[in-house]
Amino acid sequence: MLCIENALLFDGEVFKKNKKIFIKDKKIHDISNKRSSKKWKTIDAKDNIVCPGFIDIQVNGGGGFFFNDAISIEDIKKISLTHAKFGTTAFLPTFITDNKTKLPKFIQTFNSALKQKIPGIIGIHLEGPFINSDKKGIHAVEHIRSPTDSDFQELKKIINCFKVITIAPEKVSKEFINILLKNNFNVFAGHTLATFDEMQNGINLGIKGITHLFNACSQLGSREPGVIGAFILNEKPWAGIIADGYHVSFDTLKVVLKAKEAKKFILVSDAMAPVGTKLDKFKIYTKEIFVKEGKYIDKSGTLAGSALTIHQALQNILQHKLVSVSEALQMTSTNAADCLGINKKNKIGLKGMILPNFDADIVILNKKNFNLLNVIQLGEVIS
Repeated sequence: MLCIENALLFDGEVFKKNKKIFIKDKKIHDISNKRSSKKWKTIDAKDNIVCPGFIDIQVNGGGGFFFNDAISIEDIKKISLTHAKFGTTAFLPTFITDNKTKLPKFIQTFNSALKQKIPGIIGIHLEGPFINSDKKGIHAVEHIRSPTDSDFQELKKIINCFKVITIAPEKVSKEFINILLKNNFNVFAGHTLATFDEMQNGINLGIKGITHLFNACSQLGSREPGVIGAFILNEKPWAGIIADGYHVSFDTLKVVLKAKEAKKFILVSDAMAPVGTKLDKFKIYTKEIFVKEGKYIDKSGTLAGSALTIHQALQNILQHKLVSVSEALQMTSTNAADCLGINKKNKIGLKGMILPNFDADIVILNKKNFNLLNVIQLGEVIS
């Protein structure tokens, strides 16, 4: 049993001063000002920020491992622990467009990871292969394809979890989107050249969000609003943003954050294998990727995921004064939980808020510079 004392608590909605958070059996047991007995191990937060653990809906790898190649439980555990040390206590392993034979192996291993309740693993993100080859980014064009019935039969093997799939709305049928929605996939648009009308139709069907907004999608134009325009003009969709300053400029983010409420933005890392290591290069497929000046690029200069963590993204948007502190903290966790329904009754665990009966996923941040002080995952002190 654990008690965090003297907390400047951000519960996911508001700040509360001088609170105590009592943790028992991996859950938030109570939040109060009552005195803790000697049976409670204590952490003195010293009036620093205590907030929900970060939730990342787009993690390609970390700790030297890449999910497309990580087909062992041990690999997945190492990726999970790497991100936990940076405050990401829950995430979606992301499998990008690849050889058709590799996805079944990944789904099998992923299902095992969920059954074993590996800390941090709450769902899956399939980024492709049903995307637009003209906006492929680092994705291998030879593996981009249209969906078939056999593809969907494979997707149905994913056990109950929080599921995201990134598709290009103009490259799949309305019927396929409806099948995904009926099978509890959160459908995001990404790697797409969808027109405003195509995107609008997709949103009306139930497309919930945009994968890495501004990157690999149709832009806002004078005569064609594109994906960006559809996102801004519709209240419902969320958007992931990679706030590293390379994928999208901070001034551009400032513009869009003035156009739409911050609660619809989710900080994502798009992290690749070298995160948390000293690797200076790695491979995606057979292509060599280089670590240069805080970004990952191939020989032609194409960005290949990011070197980011959610914690770094948080510090970046605060340093550039894009949003308030409370809005920034929501973008690290609460918004993702709201988007996917992780903050509502489910079989995996309530996350994204610090409230009684929610999972004890907690980050303690220095209130002046927002440096990480402690990470608690399911009631266990990670760092």
